[in-house]
Amino acid sequence: MHKATLPALRDRLGDALPASRRDRLAPIVFAGGLLAIGALLIKAKPRIGHVPQPKQFGDLPRRSRARRAALTTRDHVAPFAPTNVTDSLGRSLMLGGAALLLTRLLDEAAGRDGK
Repeated sequence: MHKATLPALRDRLGDALPASRRDRLAPIVFAGGLLAIGALLIKAKPRIGHVPQPKQFGDLPRRSRARRAALTTRDHVAPFAPTNVTDSLGRSLMLGGAALLLTRLLDEAAGRDGK
């Protein structure tokens, strides 16, 4: 069995990289898809993603101390809960798509090693 030396491995790796133009551009297409789907979710606001208000049992004061603490905590946590889950998913998809697109474009701008 022939053992490859380090320079031989570098040559083989250099032959394999960079990826074909199609493989290099695929992440850009994928990022565009993420951006488009995210924008569609934010724009459409499908009813299925609507989350009911957390105040289903009312706002009147509670008698027990534990229930009053739960009511106060609920009111402090509620602003962080999404009102439409699809909005949150859409924003996440757009953020991921933008990061992927920027990373890929900067990688292309950086070019090959040593050039």
